Amino acid sequence: MFCTRCGKPNRDGANYCTYCGANMHDGTTSPTVTPQPGIARALWIAGIAAFVVFLGMVVGVSVCTWALYQEDVDGEHVVVDGMTIVGADGNPIRLIQNPDARDPSWSQLRQFLYNDRTDRIRYDDDSFVCADFAELLHNNAEKAGIRAGYVVIEFAGDSNGHACNVFHTTDRGTIYVDDTGDSDGGGDADKTVDLAVGEDYCPVSIFGNRDRWSCMGIVSDFDVIW
Repeated sequence: MFCTRCGKPNRDGANYCTYCGANMHDGTTSPTVTPQPGIARALWIAGIAAFVVFLGMVVGVSVCTWALYQEDVDGEHVVVDGMTIVGADGNPIRLIQNPDARDPSWSQLRQFLYNDRTDRIRYDDDSFVCADFAELLHNNAEKAGIRAGYVVIEFAGDSNGHACNVFHTTDRGTIYVDDTGDSDGGGDADKTVDLAVGEDYCPVSIFGNRDRWSCMGIVSDFDVIW
């Protein structure tokens, strides 16, 4: 039996507590057993540790989710030979990749180009250049479910280079499309081009005047980013 005052154990039938001298028969309330300080502290530490682990897992999942979201929203940088391709504003070109995008037929690609308004944008050295045109057309195509590639071109004797797009059509094979507009922003700038190293880069209009575009130079190298 336990003392009703101090809670210490006593022999059964004892009249007085051998520790504090209290009358063992004065009350009927059972003594409150207080957890030992060492056990309480261990439980408290274990609880804190579990919370820290849980918080770390939440933060880790949140960071991964944010990174995936940013990649989806902003797209991937275009890097060629260790150099990040940038637009007229100096910001990196970003390509959105749609995992559900598919290769189109030539008819589907032509209809997409006809409806797309990227070529209506006015070319401007300070705000929108070929790299930007190719970026926008690529991303618009991917959003429309059409698989597109981004092409970075180098010309012999020209340090500026150029950019266009490429598509794998189901009926006509590989089609290179140059969607770069002109300084007037008049539209009808959709063009196809036969792209090959050592050959002259000569765009041909798809919908407009076929004599509108002039050759740009001999292709020395090009890279395709899908």
